[in-house]
Amino acid sequence: MVPLRILIAEDDPLVAVTLNDQLAELGHDVVAVASDGVEAVEMAAEVRPDIALLDIKMPNRDGISAAEEISHDLDLPIIMLTAYSERALVLRAAEAGALAYLLKPVAVEELSASISLALARHREKEALRAEVVRLEESLHERETIDKAKSILMQRVGLSENEAYSRMRQRAREKRVKMVQVAQTIIAAEEFLAS
Repeated sequence: MVPLRILIAEDDPLVAVTLNDQLAELGHDVVAVASDGVEAVEMAAEVRPDIALLDIKMPNRDGISAAEEISHDLDLPIIMLTAYSERALVLRAAEAGALAYLLKPVAVEELSASISLALARHREKEALRAEVVRLEESLHERETIDKAKSILMQRVGLSENEAYSRMRQRAREKRVKMVQVAQTIIAAEEFLAS
């Protein structure tokens, strides 16, 4: 695994030191250690870690609310740590953006597996976001092409297939995307209508 820059938020100094040692053993670099949720949010913004390990129950601000802000602002993988295995906490942690959940005390093997899992889930989330953006762009292009087709059908009296074929032919001739031809048609129609 590639060495990661990791933020730890843990109010128990002994647990924080143990985690730090385990992460070093796994080849990772702990770039910040916070003792509460407020510090965790501040340090995450300052050091921009690759991943964050946050204790759920901490003073001043709990790990779940800190995870919400960190995942919203920085969009990085978050692993929640806790001594409690309550279902409600697990669900709240997941809603806050946690991609893995560890019960303390943490074994180094479990820590390694959770880091791998959180990274994989984060990559999946990023891929899904990229796919959503691509689909939205594709839908927008389709709507633009349909609008231009409609203009050609009304202005020139073409059938839908003829309008589409003409636009496709023009795109080939100009060596541009069909949506660019459609945008030109729409711009010309808006100019003529004004």
